[in-house]
Amino acid sequence: MFEETKKGFDWFSLIVGILFLIAGIASFNRPDRTLRFLAIVAGVAFIFRGIYELWFRQRISQLLQEASGWLIFSAILDIILGIIFLFQPSFGVLFIAIIFAIWFILDSITELLSAKFFKEFHRGYYWFIIILAIISLILGIILLFSPLLSAITVVWLVSTFLIVFGIMKIIQAF
Repeated sequence: MFEETKKGFDWFSLIVGILFLIAGIASFNRPDRTLRFLAIVAGVAFIFRGIYELWFRQRISQLLQEASGWLIFSAILDIILGIIFLFQPSFGVLFIAIIFAIWFILDSITELLSAKFFKEFHRGYYWFIIILAIISLILGIILLFSPLLSAITVVWLVSTFLIVFGIMKIIQAF
């Protein structure tokens, strides 16, 4: 009834997996270079986003005959940030570390606020969410006042992702 399909060996997945695995291990071993690389990638992304926003603003003006000064401001800010990240990666690293800490804090606050929806369904789960959100909030505040720790945490997360993704791709090859 069910036919077994045998797939061939996937060399591409194996190569991609090995590259990601190597990148993950290298990023664990050289967190300073990883952070600089992330800052440069973020800088390039900011520049492309700024260019896209300028193009999008032009399209809005053509189609809707509407002024959109805020889009020009946002685009220029993105391009300036991108240039700063490219030429001053240490600023980019600090920026990434602070944004990561703020994101951690905001996510924790969101969890605290949304926990009330679980109070009626399962009190144990409600308290579990509250306790973890408070711990996360405290960690976020610590990360905010310790950008070095925040930056190292970002590197650890990126490195772990690269290694896990690499292993998954290697397994997928077989």
